[in-house]
Amino acid sequence: MRKKLYFALGLIIAAVMILSSCGGSNSGGGTAPPPSGGGGTTAPAAEPEDDGTVYVADINITAGELSSPLMAERLKLLEELGGGRIQTNVYWAGSLVPIPDVPKALQSGGMTFGNLPTPNYPDILPLTCRILQLPFMGLQDPMDSQEIYMQLLDEFPEIMEEMAKFNILPLSVATLGMYDLHFNDKVKEIRLPGDLDGRKMVPFNLTFLPIFEANNAAGSYIPPGQMYENLEKGMVDGYINNWAFARKFGLTDLVEQHMQFGDYGAFHEFNLLVINLDYYNSLPADIQKIWVDVFRTTGGYKDVWGDEVYLTEIEIAAAKDKDDLITTLTPEEYQVWKDALLPQHTVVLDEICAARGDNVAYDIYERAKEIISEKYGS
Repeated sequence: MRKKLYFALGLIIAAVMILSSCGGSNSGGGTAPPPSGGGGTTAPAAEPEDDGTVYVADINITAGELSSPLMAERLKLLEELGGGRIQTNVYWAGSLVPIPDVPKALQSGGMTFGNLPTPNYPDILPLTCRILQLPFMGLQDPMDSQEIYMQLLDEFPEIMEEMAKFNILPLSVATLGMYDLHFNDKVKEIRLPGDLDGRKMVPFNLTFLPIFEANNAAGSYIPPGQMYENLEKGMVDGYINNWAFARKFGLTDLVEQHMQFGDYGAFHEFNLLVINLDYYNSLPADIQKIWVDVFRTTGGYKDVWGDEVYLTEIEIAAAKDKDDLITTLTPEEYQVWKDALLPQHTVVLDEICAARGDNVAYDIYERAKEIISEKYGS
């Protein structure tokens, strides 16, 4: 079953992988990464280089405008600080580029800036998209999670090099919330892995696939845009994702049961805010600085989390109004899931190491655990 799911996912991103096998962008490593945002300081102002050129950016944001007002404010600030030298063409709801095609569009230049939802590219960007999102890593606070991810981006050039192959320069990262389980019925309350028997699940984090299989729950990858039809028709009856996912994709009225892993969820999902590397390299220093200031140095990326908090709050309120079944696991039940999934960390890390031919995945993993321990004292 696991091989079948990987194959299905591979079909979705096949075009991206084909481009990767052809050698990727010729601009990989062609620029220094933007300054670290960890200290909250702003880089010294660059001298203006205004020659009258207007720098146009085609922006792909997968959340709709009404559900992402804080992102809209950031884009407005970008244009204002540019004083007319930065023009943004915003394509909301991913209408410029579908989610599976984001790396391909960045590589070709068909997309200038936008969000890269990391759960969608585990095979082509494993260092970026898999390690920190392993279940039960210990992440707790959303702001801390963002800072930890950005610290790893700064400390490990291999992560930046992996993205540069696809013409991607990450400016910052947003946390999209903790993942829990959601179902389209409440006939049987789900608390332990064995309760999944007979379920047809969509594991948006593939690390969950073995536990689904072990408990007779079928796993199918369904692109987010197709979730409504598949959930409505009973082709699938459950999924693991953040609470806001239902509101973004119109699933609120279809889901009736929610199993919360606890205060921190099973793991945190991240979206990277990324820019086309060729476009960034073509900008004069003062315009580069504006992009960095708006989305990284001044902490603008933190605003995006505010949208997700809002969406999560209204989604939980809607679930309560509909009298959905909302279950929060006890510490003992939580530990059952954790014990079942922690061994998958080694499986994932070994897969990444075998594909890359080095052990950097373990280096990143151990460093992440170290930072998390320092944050929370455990």
